[in-house]
Amino acid sequence: MPADHHPPAPLLLYARRWQLGRQVGVLVGCGGLWVVTPMRMYEVPARDGVQGMLWPLVPVVFAAFLPSVLGTAAEVPERCAARPGRLRAVTVGVVLLLAAGLVLFGVRDPAVAARNTVLLVGAALVAAWLLPAAAGWAPVVVAPILMWLVGTRPHGAVAPWALLLVPAHGTAAWLSWAVAVAALVVGTGGYVRWGPRGPGGGWG
Repeated sequence: MPADHHPPAPLLLYARRWQLGRQVGVLVGCGGLWVVTPMRMYEVPARDGVQGMLWPLVPVVFAAFLPSVLGTAAEVPERCAARPGRLRAVTVGVVLLLAAGLVLFGVRDPAVAARNTVLLVGAALVAAWLLPAAAGWAPVVVAPILMWLVGTRPHGAVAPWALLLVPAHGTAAWLSWAVAVAALVVGTGGYVRWGPRGPGGGWG
């Protein structure tokens, strides 16, 4: 490497190669979905249709794009960075900043919006850390679909394990928050420390 060549700052590298523009577009799209989706049926899930159950699942769309973007850190420019862990930490910071923006769109039910966003971003970080990039989206998408299809009960009840559909108050809500925070902490720690799984199954 020439002596006068300096690698780009972590944030610049992220913005240029890690598809920051696409993430912002996904954020705006998800925020629009949260604004226009009817909320009147949410307190009784699936009572008269699917709209009330779809609102809590909007962060699935946001989180589904994250593993492929986070997996970029397994590629050559990121692995050759002077401090790859620092780059990954900056990346997590940007992702959390965008996630906070998504939560602001969920002001009609901020507790559910925050919990579900935290849970799914944490799940995306865990998936990026433990799974190859091509498969990282699967748990972030499949688990919420199972919660939506199987986790509802008659008369608007929700199974306790369907964490994304649990109302904002009650014992199950505390459990869902505990799982969400744990997923975010574990995912952040594993991703920053070891990086994502590369296409061939190794860590970056």
